[in-house]
Amino acid sequence: MCVSADQALERLQQRLQYRFADIAVLRQAMVHRSYLNEATEPGLESNERLEFLGDAVLGAVVAERLYTDFPNAGEGWMTVARSQLVRNEALGEIGRQLGLGECLLLGAGIANDGARERHSVLSRALEATFGAVWIDGGEDAARGVILRLLQQNFALLTAEEVQADPKSQLQHLTQSRNGAKPSYSIVEECGPPHDRLFRAVVEVDGIALAEGEGRSKQAAEMEAANRALASLMRDPS
Repeated sequence: MCVSADQALERLQQRLQYRFADIAVLRQAMVHRSYLNEATEPGLESNERLEFLGDAVLGAVVAERLYTDFPNAGEGWMTVARSQLVRNEALGEIGRQLGLGECLLLGAGIANDGARERHSVLSRALEATFGAVWIDGGEDAARGVILRLLQQNFALLTAEEVQADPKSQLQHLTQSRNGAKPSYSIVEECGPPHDRLFRAVVEVDGIALAEGEGRSKQAAEMEAANRALASLMRDPS
């Protein structure tokens, strides 16, 4: 059944358990930059500014919750825990469950290429949504939405279960198998200066294992390492 844009946004508000006073802010959060090349609306902007805001809000809310819930945890543990909670796959899965894919305004090319199901796209749209909630309802509203959506992830998080960062895990795994260390390279850098997006490739013995994206080189490398780990665990040979 075909769902209209208004119906999709109504569903999204229900799943967020937050109703926008200004629905235009939520619509803005759904505008992917690829859509601007085909849009006819005058003055239309992408969701990148809202995404920038939402990323900062998300990081602050998660850091505060970790600080409060784990009073004996050190800075290193909290840093790794936060990276696991806000990585692309985790946020992308939440975005998928919310139905963000059906709400997004995308260029035809990227839409036909499966972008509505891509974790990297959904995670950024989710951060834009967090930014939109902050603009529309303020700090308390944004905190409530974020903590509600990440509730299950936090419930699974214990001091014992937080793993070493993906790069350390991958190095341990590859060295234990064949004595080789992973190497990383940044193969693409795009986006405006205030919101750069990096793409990294991780290799072992000259063989590319996986790619990852992030707003910093370190984040992109972490994402690549995490995907390489998942691939190697599925295929232990």
